[in-house]
Amino acid sequence: MTVPADVVFRGMVEDDAAAIHEVFCAAEGELYRRHAIPWTDPPAAPRVSQVRHLLTHDAARCFVAESEGRMVAFTAALARERTWFLTWLFVRPEAQARGLGRKLLDLCWGTGFDRRLTITDSIQPISNAIYARRGLIPAAPLLNLAGEPHATNTGLLEATDWDARAVAGLDRRAYGFDRAVDHVFWNELAHRTLWQRGGRPVAYSYARADGGIGPVAGEDAESAAQALRAELARASGRVRLIVPGSSRALVAAALEAGLRFTTPPGLLLISDGIALPTALAIWSFGFF
Repeated sequence: MTVPADVVFRGMVEDDAAAIHEVFCAAEGELYRRHAIPWTDPPAAPRVSQVRHLLTHDAARCFVAESEGRMVAFTAALARERTWFLTWLFVRPEAQARGLGRKLLDLCWGTGFDRRLTITDSIQPISNAIYARRGLIPAAPLLNLAGEPHATNTGLLEATDWDARAVAGLDRRAYGFDRAVDHVFWNELAHRTLWQRGGRPVAYSYARADGGIGPVAGEDAESAAQALRAELARASGRVRLIVPGSSRALVAAALEAGLRFTTPPGLLLISDGIALPTALAIWSFGFF
């Protein structure tokens, strides 16, 4: 498919944040309404910090497409060591099926990565087919859970001082790669806790003022589930979190606390040879 001649591709800049949010809302809103699923545009403010973070660390993988001076599509990917994660790829409804998505994917794809992942909407078969042809195969659901938790802290873990070296080890077990630069970003927006058992750090968790919980990561599934229970026990009001279906212990902990499934699940798409996460709740679809 040939991209129309009037479309211009360029690198993303921080001033694009408002237009990026507009394209995202147009694309996601149309997708949800097409499936008769309620949709409300999310706040625009968080997009600015997300764009800034990506451009600080991953500018070489961030692009936009414009037609007649108006943004019609954008993409971004982050790279951590030899792992590549597609953060965003959205196209305005009226500009879809014109080859823009494939061109943007080519631009952000890069080389030299052993592992590739992304998260998509399960109700978007066209995009999922495009990624599958690139070797990114749906491997696990991403479950959206929310509600007012009724949880009791088991007391099996206790909070301790943040230790970047210990956290790096937990990231390698839960994610498979280091996320030091992302912890800087998360810490600006959420309260973080490192949890220990017997004097040894075994999990960490983040909680946001708006009720979002995650990431939660542990050295093993039970440690991550215990950290989630501790976070839910001290939560006030409605919370929400996103858990891979492969992280069964965390899903069970959320359901035990009274949380329920909400919007349609996402899909975790992975390249060959990647182990599914078992001790993880993520920050968001876009930032894993």
